Amino acid sequence: MKKVLAIVLVLALALSMAACGGKGGAGTPSTAGPNSAGGASGEQVTLSFWTLALTPTFTDFIQGLIDKYEAENPNVKIDWQDLPWDGIQDKFLTQTAGGNPPDVVNIWSQLALTYAGKGALLDLEANATEEQKSIYLEAAYDSARLGDSVYAFPWYATPNICVYNKDLLAAGGITQVPGTFDELFDAAIPFKKATGANLFTPATMFHMFYAYGIEMVNEDATKATFNTPEALALVTRLKELGDAGAINTAPGDWDNWDGDRQLYANEMLAMVLGGPQTVSRLRDESPAILDKSGVASMILGPANVCGEAIMNLVVSKASKHPQEAIDFANFITNDENQLAFCHEVSIFPTTKVASADPFFQSDMESLEGQANYYASQSAQNAVDMTLGIEKDDDVKRIVDNIMDKIFASGMTPQEALDAAEQEVNTLLAS
Repeated sequence: MKKVLAIVLVLALALSMAACGGKGGAGTPSTAGPNSAGGASGEQVTLSFWTLALTPTFTDFIQGLIDKYEAENPNVKIDWQDLPWDGIQDKFLTQTAGGNPPDVVNIWSQLALTYAGKGALLDLEANATEEQKSIYLEAAYDSARLGDSVYAFPWYATPNICVYNKDLLAAGGITQVPGTFDELFDAAIPFKKATGANLFTPATMFHMFYAYGIEMVNEDATKATFNTPEALALVTRLKELGDAGAINTAPGDWDNWDGDRQLYANEMLAMVLGGPQTVSRLRDESPAILDKSGVASMILGPANVCGEAIMNLVVSKASKHPQEAIDFANFITNDENQLAFCHEVSIFPTTKVASADPFFQSDMESLEGQANYYASQSAQNAVDMTLGIEKDDDVKRIVDNIMDKIFASGMTPQEALDAAEQEVNTLLAS
């Protein structure tokens, strides 16, 4: 499900979000040093700002924030470009190598760690002020941490929740929404036999390991650590469910939020595990199913952690105006702007003040309001499931392929774990 959480989610939000501006809040000083926006020099500065898949739907929103910032900082002009999510990676590295990097960029945590590992991003822990850094929730801020350095300001998060079909659960003999993956595993095969539908789709193997507290690499990121009896038991259990037809087993089925929504709309899947924006997407695409739907907190494993996708703003290390770029990124992600954003879309803020706002418990009548509430509850146990290493995305990909090795290639669970362990060890040694 990580592509949903880290990439496809960007497009999903872009279809459902509306936007709003706001005044700068705490942690957004008008000056951040002698060369900052609004500094004494009065030098005219142009910052390039890249976002992901926000136009044309959110042109007014982004431009409104830019206009406000420029009015407050008349020596700064923002050159805004919006890019598709699959086009940003190569363009960023190409322009950085060519000496013309963007100043502020909207990317997800795994990509931020990859860029940071290549030396392309500014260390905000070392270069931002304490006032600027202090506004964020610790877990959100640390999602882009490598060692003692942090390479992003978190913009917004989407803690996972559970959207479920009340009628379908009842038809399968389930009277209370399961709260743990073990409960789902126990109920999945009887539910399939009773209804012909699947009860749930597992998260990716990377996320399942996280949910079960299975560490994936050692402390110094030199070798894999996930080939354990606990991992074998989990993988074996999932294979049993797949062999019984109680979960989908085709490659990519566990990383397909769009597919899960379609199955849910057709009552072939009883639960969708994803961000709260699932409700608004279903209302747009399949409104009839919402009459049968309820929402709950995310399903948890023994580690008691919930996944959330965090979108960030990073500053290029080669920016010619780093302090102005830091100031602008901090403005976009401050308390007031994040909370105003949440009033228009089912996302959750990454700042301390905004996340504690009563707004998230203000509407328990509508399904969207309930989704926001349960997202705020899930956020208490939420982490952006990254390893904090440069090769995070590569390790994730190998771990996610474990079930494909079993279902598509015919390996036993132990053979698949052995093969994945060897691949990760080779990767980390390179």
